[in-house]
Amino acid sequence: MKKNLKKLSVSNFLCLLLFSILGCSGNTIDLREPEFAVSTPVYKNSVEDNRCLLGGVYFDLYNKSETDIVFIEIRMNVFDKETGKNAFMGYGTIISENEVNIRAGEIRNMCVSLDQYITVSSEAGYNIDQFYISRLEYSDGRVWKDELGVYAVGSRE
Repeated sequence: MKKNLKKLSVSNFLCLLLFSILGCSGNTIDLREPEFAVSTPVYKNSVEDNRCLLGGVYFDLYNKSETDIVFIEIRMNVFDKETGKNAFMGYGTIISENEVNIRAGEIRNMCVSLDQYITVSSEAGYNIDQFYISRLEYSDGRVWKDELGVYAVGSRE
């Protein structure tokens, strides 16, 4: 047994470890290529775009599948541009869940409101990092997940 463990490369060991952790925790990794694309997310305040009372994170989502998207879960981190620190005291990763109707082949400009988090608006604005679609549900019942942020994008400057 010890000889076999010595023969394991570091990468094989890490893969085995990751598989063990995910298998025991109930988390899943969907290895299918995503059937969507997202643009780089940007923060806009209400003067730039009035869909949110104070401000929000804007991005385009392209549904590349042949089925409508009916639910979307988004995760992201938001940092103050001036300080580089977490923008909202007491909040780590922000999670937004929304019922939607994005038709197959459609490109939709979307906004995740930050109104509930903004208590004092930063004049410098916010950077968005580790932004990713963590769950999509399709009208045919299929579910796509990225619980680890493998397909994350960001706009940190």
